Amino acid sequence: MQLMLPVEHPQRRDLNNEVHARPYEILQALERLSYLAVLVDEHDRKREWMHLADLYARYGQTLPLQEEKHLRVDLGELRVKVERHNEFTRYKFVLQGNLNDPYTDPVTNHLPGDWLAAIPGQTLVAMHIAIRRGSPSEAAPSLDELAQYFDTTTLVGSRVGRNASPVYTDFRIHADGYTRLLFIDHNPLSTQTGRLMLRLLEVETYRMLALLALPQARNLVSTLNKANERLTYITDAIALGTNKTDEKLLDELSEFAAKVENMVSANYYRLAATRAYFGLVANRLAELRESPIESIPVLGGFLNRRLEPAKQTCDAAANWLDLLSNRVSHAGDLLRSRVDVRREAQNQTLLAAMDRRSELQLHLQQTVEGLSVAAITYYAVSLIGYLVKGSEHIGFFHLDADVVKAVAIPVVAGLVYIGARHVRHTIQRTGG
Repeated sequence: MQLMLPVEHPQRRDLNNEVHARPYEILQALERLSYLAVLVDEHDRKREWMHLADLYARYGQTLPLQEEKHLRVDLGELRVKVERHNEFTRYKFVLQGNLNDPYTDPVTNHLPGDWLAAIPGQTLVAMHIAIRRGSPSEAAPSLDELAQYFDTTTLVGSRVGRNASPVYTDFRIHADGYTRLLFIDHNPLSTQTGRLMLRLLEVETYRMLALLALPQARNLVSTLNKANERLTYITDAIALGTNKTDEKLLDELSEFAAKVENMVSANYYRLAATRAYFGLVANRLAELRESPIESIPVLGGFLNRRLEPAKQTCDAAANWLDLLSNRVSHAGDLLRSRVDVRREAQNQTLLAAMDRRSELQLHLQQTVEGLSVAAITYYAVSLIGYLVKGSEHIGFFHLDADVVKAVAIPVVAGLVYIGARHVRHTIQRTGG
């Protein structure tokens, strides 16, 4: 069919398909899931696609040559979904079957062990999930039943979604290295279960990603405290005076500013990402539309209480770092202004001294000029006198040499003075 459209924007289809970029898995009881979220760097990303190709090959299938951000594959009884994000990759392995004890026979037992252990990246989240069928009329599992799977001292749970499906977890990493989640499905549609499960997994993933900055923020707070003391010392020296010159203080402040900017560069991305991840956790918890289960702490309430101190620490470190950078900038501007004002005053004094020297040079020049006129006049008149005396001996004319010299003095002096002024003016015009 011919498209009756103008020339298509080169990114139109990618932008349109962005709304489909994070599809949820269609899930229904009875099913087990094993979920992994691994942090990847550039080297891991290059190995990732080849590693997936190896899994395909083991099940007699061929991976597409073109790398994709989202991949879904059916390996017989096992379904695999891979989502590749900027700094992490999520693996979801789904298996239908009996759930008598879903955590002793998790989905990962049905994967090649060597392949699973060699997944590129560092494990951040590893979770086994059991989806069990239930109905709103059924009684909730007892604590004794839940104690088979969870640590009841940290057990939390909520009814989530429109149909109030119960979900339980204890946020503990168990002996096998995985956390656990139990979902009792009250949803009539498998799509509803898939959406809720995606939200729950995103809460866990973004929670851990948000907390990545916490150790960094704690170390940064200690470093910022020492940096603040150093800046206070420099600003006190600027305000109260010290035996150091302003130029020396400016050098110290410039060196300190470079260290602060290095701290900003080293921590900005992680702290900004943490702020975004905390926002995503809050957003996904709101989308769960939780309601409480009697005698058990609510999932969202538990997370908010535990995450809030960490969030405050990260926010405090980020805000303190911004404030320190601004204070350094303001102190530098103040000190540079003071140095510039002092240098301007020194320049004014220097210019005034140069003006005085110029005036003295002018007076000296005028004095020398007057002496030069007198000297030239003296020698010129003397020559005229010699000329008159010589003429008497030759017999050209007979004049009194002294009279001629007396008459010649003002004439010669005037001519020499006029000539000297002409030369001076010519030099001034040509020399600026």
